[in-house]
Amino acid sequence: MATERVEIRKAHLDVRRAGRWPGVRWGRLVVVGAGTVVASTIANVLVAQALVSLLQVPATFRSLQTASVAPLTVIGVAGAVIVFAVLARLRPDPVRAFTAVATIALVISWVPDLLLYASERSYGTTLAEILGLMSLHVVAAGIAVFLLGRYGFRPREA
Repeated sequence: MATERVEIRKAHLDVRRAGRWPGVRWGRLVVVGAGTVVASTIANVLVAQALVSLLQVPATFRSLQTASVAPLTVIGVAGAVIVFAVLARLRPDPVRAFTAVATIALVISWVPDLLLYASERSYGTTLAEILGLMSLHVVAAGIAVFLLGRYGFRPREA
């Protein structure tokens, strides 16, 4: 009886794992994840500096300043790397699943920016500044989806 239970559990686990890509190279994912965080942060800081110059954003609008952009990008992209790692463990096609999750997260990430525009409109915050801020989310998401999807996951050879 106990042997039958063990065999049933093994069969159940084999069925659940059948769709997954076995043998994820976690070391590779860590390296690519760290590179994704660094690349996204550098890109966002450069884009933010360009936007500040181009739009002549006043220093009082701190959301586009490097001191705000860099740490928030690190946190957001590190979260994306963790989500990708979880999906690599749980989903049979983690790249496709991550692209869908990242797209939804991107749209959700714009909500605080739109609320900032609505709440600080009377203080001189312009739509261009908010759209610039929202573009930083697109830059980070695009880099994360590309780098993690392209290089973050290679199944081991069977």
